[in-house]
Amino acid sequence: MQVYNLVWRSVKWRFQNPVTIIMTLVQPLIWLLLFSTMFSHNRAEEHYTSFILPGILVMGVLSGSGVSGIANYSLKTGGSFYRMMISPVKRSSIILAHILDAAVLSFIQIIIMASIAFAMSVRIASGISGMLLMAALLFLTIAFVSAVSYTISFILPDENSFIALINTVTLPLFFVSSALIPYEQLEGGFRIAAMLNPFTHVINSLRMLMQTTTTDWFQLLATGGLIFILGIAAFGIAVLTQRK
Repeated sequence: MQVYNLVWRSVKWRFQNPVTIIMTLVQPLIWLLLFSTMFSHNRAEEHYTSFILPGILVMGVLSGSGVSGIANYSLKTGGSFYRMMISPVKRSSIILAHILDAAVLSFIQIIIMASIAFAMSVRIASGISGMLLMAALLFLTIAFVSAVSYTISFILPDENSFIALINTVTLPLFFVSSALIPYEQLEGGFRIAAMLNPFTHVINSLRMLMQTTTTDWFQLLATGGLIFILGIAAFGIAVLTQRK
């Protein structure tokens, strides 16, 4: 019930201030439309929009969930954050509510971008089951990113340094991955960097579910397990940082 009340409070505030949804949606949406138009005749991929959609969805998660921690600065300024800290609410419940609020924001973006992609003739080859698996994998990614964002908001002193760090990290993580180029075509150090980037594996698994009718369960479970472990670690660090 504690988590539900905290999430409902955040979601209610977000829908009363829709600019918070629009701001994080604009960049991934522009990239989806831009790259779909620029590389629509790319011979390397039969349907380039279908190819880049997984990367754009992950970019949406990075931009939406990545800045989710900024809410703590507003709460601290208004004083409600400290009232929450001295209340009997469990610290883990506060972080879980933060993750679920980030998930609501991110899935609004995901649904909008997926709807536009479907209007551009993109289809998910693995069907309804593939869509559910994609949603589960994206949720794990949201949980990981939003927990990291929450932790960073406790470490950095103000919003300016927080936004600067998030913007500095987000684009390199996106570009040093298989978001725009097939992993098999990457070469040298760039390929090694992409392999070490956990979001590369998320993108590859989402792409596999979108473009093939046969699910590679080893790849999917390995990716899900990796992001789950990273998410648990990030959640634990967030709890410790909050207590300090």
